[in-house]
Amino acid sequence: MENNYFWAMATKEIAKKGISVKTALIAIIALTFIAFLPTFSNGYVLWDDPEYILNNTLMNAPLKVVFSSYYVANYHPLTILFLTLEHKFFGADMMGYHAISLLLHLANTSLVFFFIYYLLGKKNVMIPLITALLFGVHPMHVESVAWASELKDVLYSLFFLASLICYVFYMQNGKQLKYLGYAFVLYLVSLFSKGQAVTLPLCFLLIDYLFKRKLSVAMITEKIPFFILSVIFGIVAIKAQGGAIVYNYSDRLHALLFGLYALCMYLLKFIWPVNLSGLYPYPTTPERLVPFMVYAAPVIILIVAGTVYVLFRRNRFAIFGLLFFVANIITVLKFIPVADAIIADRYSYISYIGLFFVLGYGFNKLITNPAYKPNRKAIEYGGIAVILLLTSMTWARTRVWKDSFTFWDDAVKKDSGYWRGYYCMGQESFEKGDYPSAITYFTEGIENDKYCPPTVYMWRGLTYLDKTHNIDAAIADFKKVLDFGNKVDPSQLDGRLDLGLAYYRKGMYADALKEYNELIAMAPGYVNAYFQRGLVYQYSTPPQLQLALADYTKTIELTPNDADAYLNRGTLYVDALNQLDQGIADFNKVLELAPGNLDAVINKGIAYYKKGNYSESINMYTQALTKTTDNGRLFYLEALVYAAENNFAKALQLAQQAQMGGTKVNPALLQEWQAKNGSK
Repeated sequence: MENNYFWAMATKEIAKKGISVKTALIAIIALTFIAFLPTFSNGYVLWDDPEYILNNTLMNAPLKVVFSSYYVANYHPLTILFLTLEHKFFGADMMGYHAISLLLHLANTSLVFFFIYYLLGKKNVMIPLITALLFGVHPMHVESVAWASELKDVLYSLFFLASLICYVFYMQNGKQLKYLGYAFVLYLVSLFSKGQAVTLPLCFLLIDYLFKRKLSVAMITEKIPFFILSVIFGIVAIKAQGGAIVYNYSDRLHALLFGLYALCMYLLKFIWPVNLSGLYPYPTTPERLVPFMVYAAPVIILIVAGTVYVLFRRNRFAIFGLLFFVANIITVLKFIPVADAIIADRYSYISYIGLFFVLGYGFNKLITNPAYKPNRKAIEYGGIAVILLLTSMTWARTRVWKDSFTFWDDAVKKDSGYWRGYYCMGQESFEKGDYPSAITYFTEGIENDKYCPPTVYMWRGLTYLDKTHNIDAAIADFKKVLDFGNKVDPSQLDGRLDLGLAYYRKGMYADALKEYNELIAMAPGYVNAYFQRGLVYQYSTPPQLQLALADYTKTIELTPNDADAYLNRGTLYVDALNQLDQGIADFNKVLELAPGNLDAVINKGIAYYKKGNYSESINMYTQALTKTTDNGRLFYLEALVYAAENNFAKALQLAQQAQMGGTKVNPALLQEWQAKNGSK
């Protein structure tokens, strides 16, 4: 290491203050725990949490499927397995998920301390203490810890940091291959947790630089396996995110500008972590143009880079820290624009370690430099004040993640002109059954962002159609979806399907058929179009029963396990075509796919009644009576069976129960049964 005077003074100061590794760790863990204490009262956030935790389709999948599948545009099978284990213990209780994330963050904070402590040859405690404290309590790290779905971030970092420590051991212990082997295994596990770990081999090169290791064949060849993994998992990550690439921002010039702008933002948020948000939209003017500040980003980066070169080009520690930051942030700088956020707080989790190290190094140099001895106390108190300020900011930021409304309301306050916050609060209101509020939020998203995507109109239209039964308003919204005109956008298919459904419910069967026919012409494999067109054919005037039958059959061909299609086809067979055996076969298939399906049981009873198999019909209705409290209709159907068997006394008894259950019975039919019962 360089600057022997610095190291001598640092060791002397540490000895004088009595700062031990144990004391440092207690301080780090205690303060970090306090900073994130509000997370224990947080719930889930409608921002990946439902997909990852509440409705994760991979949780019960075989290992082969988990390790061969992308999920939510990511490849992270170990994270999925970890979430599965959490779900077995905690179910839908979010406190458990938050507790695990915080424990992992505390472990990572400790590993940051040991990484820097061993990196500096165990000669200094102050620098790793400052680095780890900043890592633990910096507000930019709240997203990685307080967001339950971001388990992948704290999990990959655990193995990433452990691998770095093993590489340091490898360097400091005669290059024993066992440490390099440990580093490789930990790296692989980290990659299985999150693809962002691909930057680890670059960190190894930076450690070589810090140790003044000369370039050699051995230095390169030992890292080849690591770089091979980086390339493989990098390609996998790009393929996983392919569907999320923002193509309208992906021309080369703007991609470069947005990447450099993002770098400026990460540096700014490091120094001044205020106005943090869960979503930072791409910067645009109201006219959807690229603003001046994006074009200014290259100039700012050149000024920063020039300043760093002039001030620190001979300082190996500062260069190491700054390059560590750049190496770990470069893959997420949106040079390939992905999704709708220009930056994300979570991407700073590992990369900021380099900047924290630079601050720790600079602080330690100040308090150990004799020239600053008269001001040492002021410097120390100033450092403590900064740590406490960051801790309080992190506490406040953690509370923002309490639930979907606190989170998205905060995002809307930070950028009221972007649609997604309103949209997500609308979805959350919809899920909670507050449909007027859902419509209000969707409307605010539309009114505040004239460039909002068709999905906002789609959800408002569905709310109108299914929940408030304002069919005309729903039709207007679905037409608005189709006005966007991008035929490759999935919303064009879904919008046409929902418009057809709205027309069907309003009795506008010709208009509904027009939409379904156009949809099937656009996407012949769009299965829901056949199912819904079958409904139109079945219930239009006059009904087109054979066409309806063909559409239900086509639906079953495309999705052989569609219970609804079997149910509708079976009902059509029994009620309209009098093909009773075919209907019973379809109802049996429904019960195979969805055991206990009440509609299938009842309709199967009707089919047996029409066949004259009254005992089986009664058996079906008896089964159905155990599955519902809405018994009026069932009593009436059962009464019909007993009347067919000439048991009019029982039929009249059941008819009375049907009426008590709210089902109207034709008075003439009752008189007929009474007359026949009296004549017996």
